[in-house]
Amino acid sequence: MTELKTLNGRSVPRRQALPPVLAGVALGVTAFSVDLAPEAVGRFLVPAVSSGFAWGVVALAVSYFAATFRSALVAGVGTLVLATLIYYGLVVSLSRRWYHGSSSSGPEGAVSLDGLISVARASAFWLVGALFGGLVLGCLANVVRVGSARNASVALGVAFGLLTGEAAYAIFHVLFIWVGPVDSFVWARVGSAAVQFLLAAAAALVAFRRRRQLVSLWVLLMTATVSTVANVAIWHLIEVVRTTL
Repeated sequence: MTELKTLNGRSVPRRQALPPVLAGVALGVTAFSVDLAPEAVGRFLVPAVSSGFAWGVVALAVSYFAATFRSALVAGVGTLVLATLIYYGLVVSLSRRWYHGSSSSGPEGAVSLDGLISVARASAFWLVGALFGGLVLGCLANVVRVGSARNASVALGVAFGLLTGEAAYAIFHVLFIWVGPVDSFVWARVGSAAVQFLLAAAAALVAFRRRRQLVSLWVLLMTATVSTVANVAIWHLIEVVRTTL
């Protein structure tokens, strides 16, 4: 079998490296394509293919089917990092959104450079997030697949919170932070969050049913609740940083 060499010199079968590569490319291209879609269409596509849930559930799925704990970590990180590189690579090479930057004054070259720097900062920020997120999701996926009933219950609950964190924050923002009118934009955001919650519940159910050993439903629900609340705080910090990029 054809093999690839990792950084530590170990051999990895090519078939193990293929799923993260395919998933990463698909995520990056899909997210970029959704950005180009009309707003009326994009608001329905974002929850399923271009959101924290979408990227997280794909990384979890790829990691879940990895053969070992190490390969699960590599799969999670590889999927998210490659998707981030593909997405921002397409933004720079095909999209002209960065060309005029965020300033309406000054020479065109300076304004273009400002936009390109903004894209570079955003990509660096999300690459760091992809690294840590991929490690966490890869670890959780492996525990869900091969861990004890209790450990798998905790891991599945934590994963649910990670998948729904962005959606939960959106609802929190509308309820406690938003001071504008409750218009179609707000309702679209709430609807998108609701769809992500439903999809995350469906993903958790699939993982629940695939395990040969049963998991503790009460442990799962309690962990999912705590994890979701914690991820609301994490997404709040993410939004604060994003506004400065």
